[in-house]
Amino acid sequence: MQVDLNQVFPFQLDQFQKQAIAALDADRSVVVCAPTGSGKTVIGEYAIHRALAMGQRVFYTTPLKALSNQKFRDFGETFGEKQVGLITGDIIINAQATIVVMTTEIFRNMLYETPIGQVGTSLENVLTVVLDECHYISDRGRGTVWEESIIYCPSEIQIVGLSATIGNPEIFTAWINKTRQAAHEDHPNSKEHRCELVDSDHRPVPLEFLYSNKKGLYPLLDQGGSKMNSRLRSRTNAPQGKRKKRQREDCPSLFAIVRQLRQKDLLPAIYIIFSRRGCDRSVTQLNDITLVSPEEAKLLEATLLHFFLDNQGKLQEKLLNQCDDTPEFKALVLDFIAKNPFSTEKLVDYLQENLPLREQLWQYLAQQSKFARPEQVEPLLRGIAAHHAGILPAWKELVEKLFEMGLVKLVFATATLAAGINMPARTTVISALSKRTDEGHRMLTPSEFLQMAGRAGRRGMDKVGYVVTVETPFEGAKEASRLALSSAEPLRSWFTPSYGMVLNLLQKHSLEESKELLSRSFAEYQVQQQLSPEQEAIAELTTEIARLDIDLAAFDERQFERYSKLKERLKEEERLLGILREQAELENRKLLAPLLDQLPLGSILHLKGKNLRVKEAVPAVLVEQTEEQQFLCLGTDKRWYLIKETDVVALNEGLFPADQLAQIPLPIDQNLTLGKNGKIDAEAFPLVAAIADYLLPLTEAPEVEAQKQRFAAVQAKFAASPLSQQDKPGKLLKRHQRRKDLRKELNRRQTLYRQHANKRSYYWQDFLNLIEVLQEFRALDGYTPTVLGRTAATIRGENELWLALCLLSGQLDHLAPEHLAAAICAIISEPPRGDSWTDYPQPNAVLEVLGIRKKDQGHNPVSLWELRRQLYQVQKHCGVTMPVWLESKFIGLVEQWALGVEWTELCENTSLDEGDIVRMLRRTVDVLWQIPQIPEIKPVLMRTAKEAIAKMKRFPV
Repeated sequence: MQVDLNQVFPFQLDQFQKQAIAALDADRSVVVCAPTGSGKTVIGEYAIHRALAMGQRVFYTTPLKALSNQKFRDFGETFGEKQVGLITGDIIINAQATIVVMTTEIFRNMLYETPIGQVGTSLENVLTVVLDECHYISDRGRGTVWEESIIYCPSEIQIVGLSATIGNPEIFTAWINKTRQAAHEDHPNSKEHRCELVDSDHRPVPLEFLYSNKKGLYPLLDQGGSKMNSRLRSRTNAPQGKRKKRQREDCPSLFAIVRQLRQKDLLPAIYIIFSRRGCDRSVTQLNDITLVSPEEAKLLEATLLHFFLDNQGKLQEKLLNQCDDTPEFKALVLDFIAKNPFSTEKLVDYLQENLPLREQLWQYLAQQSKFARPEQVEPLLRGIAAHHAGILPAWKELVEKLFEMGLVKLVFATATLAAGINMPARTTVISALSKRTDEGHRMLTPSEFLQMAGRAGRRGMDKVGYVVTVETPFEGAKEASRLALSSAEPLRSWFTPSYGMVLNLLQKHSLEESKELLSRSFAEYQVQQQLSPEQEAIAELTTEIARLDIDLAAFDERQFERYSKLKERLKEEERLLGILREQAELENRKLLAPLLDQLPLGSILHLKGKNLRVKEAVPAVLVEQTEEQQFLCLGTDKRWYLIKETDVVALNEGLFPADQLAQIPLPIDQNLTLGKNGKIDAEAFPLVAAIADYLLPLTEAPEVEAQKQRFAAVQAKFAASPLSQQDKPGKLLKRHQRRKDLRKELNRRQTLYRQHANKRSYYWQDFLNLIEVLQEFRALDGYTPTVLGRTAATIRGENELWLALCLLSGQLDHLAPEHLAAAICAIISEPPRGDSWTDYPQPNAVLEVLGIRKKDQGHNPVSLWELRRQLYQVQKHCGVTMPVWLESKFIGLVEQWALGVEWTELCENTSLDEGDIVRMLRRTVDVLWQIPQIPEIKPVLMRTAKEAIAKMKRFPV
């Protein structure tokens, strides 16, 4: 049955769209490579219309849950809600629908045909699978999923791959064809869809690149668009010795750039900044700028009122209780809640005429609701917002909606916005051309630059999309033009076997069949074509290693290894000392709290706590006690401290003499606040110096004292090591590490070259290493998965074996729901930033299960800490580098959320951004949700997991 294109798409299709549709109609698979915003989605939608016309089904996969949710909503509006289903980990809606939207991981799991893929639907009657954003195959952490999806996909299913512009589309398509042919040979009776490439650089809204400096906004490229604008060359072309380095004040300020955008009518714009704090700081800096008209401001206000108050009974009730003193306003609010005709317009008009009340209202709504913070609401009403992973999802969705409506004119966003979310703008501003990564500071790649630039230009609204690059002290027009003129780099493979891959393949395939499947990877295909460049790389690596060998000839390699081990051990001993001190300080606070009121003035206290965040407690003399149960103290650092009882961690046995105490001048001129305040007058410095004479040594808890001795012993060994005697041991160590990395890379390349010269599977050794670990832990009996193996195969996670060991250890079986949630969070969370904190104590029950604190009595199976040590050692021995997380820092926060603590209170008791808290809690829920799906798990643990989910699943989680 033919689809009527004119009826389905009542607009003129571009040539590349027609070409792709023709390929689908010819029963071929298709890879479509086209710029961001060019209309690739039309081809995915046509594939759906075609399948519906033929009475068959379609799977539509995306890399992100947020993008899957968006497609689910869009397709529901286009094709009808009953026709569309959604599967994203912990959400399954209408799985048997004709059109099922899912994350790519879900599709890959289904292809395993093992329990992990049992999600309420099957591949039966599926005509086509759409792999949206399939350039994600280059993603280092997740690219393997796209490769597996293409390798395992049955040859009779048509593939539609939608990709941003890439540098090697022909090679990518040729690999798909080779893989599909191999799948067809496995099942000769099945149908085969040859894959056709549709590669287009057509952009419906062309881009114009601009360059912002202190003098103004200029075209970045010449009139032909082939090289840098000569007007921008003066500084770049100066002789090397005379080239003046740009200072921060030589570059345009944020105000100047926004002024340029307004003058040239370039709003709405997305302003890319590579840090969340940078985005938030920029919103704050524009505190006097309004970007919306009075009419737009009214519409913004109306939309926000509905956002905060619609279907929020408790908040409506609270607001009405606050309105008793303003009956006219209360009547308007009642009208609005009742959704009476014109009630929104009347309420907005009233607020515009009563500005103090308006300000109070928005402050109140932001504080009382769980949706937003007060500092986000006021800028939004002026058309300015931030959008990044630290913001609540509900607020981000509102910003996206208002931006699409044209009511938000300027969004400061991190680069993650460039991935999939539909938020086109007239202009994209790229604030810097380099960014900080885990490997250090580096320039943007051409693909990253093009992905961000592609946001500019709204189809049907703008004739041109504008990309503004900004002069910085580090990058100028030369770097900007180089990126603007670069082509996208080629797709590369990060194919990496995992425990889940090994176990799922061995449930359905023999070892030899698994080896054959691995040999079909894109990585293998690329390497087969790269043997000659490998020889050149081996020669270059050998030369560089020889040079480093000469430079480091005076040192034995064992000295470097010993130095590194001692350094790591010193760091670990210091970390343990910190944990033990924190626990001891917590106990001390409880003991001291009731005694503080009776302490005589002149008592010497040790201060550290919520109002005084310091690494080492500050010794201070108690000078005065206020009526508000606060204590005024003078520290040995000459500063005044105003503290509460919870800020005292120890009481010194020394006592400052009363006669000297009387001489201390009180800070009558200072406006004291809780925590650290200003210094005492200089003439009183000798009195401060005298405090040290009365300080007596503190008696530390026995476990702290023992750990201090261990730390000191390691510190002495470290100081005595030969490398520590050198002027710059760190520099030598870096060069040694560089040599090790080069040797490792040389070995990898030599092995790779030998393997491919012999046509052996590139990743086979990695696969065998994982098998060795699984056999060591009896997850495999020979090559057959055991109970532990089948459990690990059913789990989605970074290290499926580690999660399975934890779940089957018996340690989690008898935890309360809130403690199970906390424990799960610990075993899936990587170490947070060192300066992050929470005020919630770590629950003892969870610390005991994790093995961080020993159980007092009773049967204690192998702790998770010990299990982790064993797994880490075996992995290291077998050459496996999977992460094995066990991080307890935020288990108290997870426990409190499960116990019902309000969202605002939770956020006040941690340094984490709201978006990070949501993500941590959602990841925890995702693993909890998997537990009842695993047949081998004990019923008691299944029940507890379900109870924990019920406690955790409340807004905004």
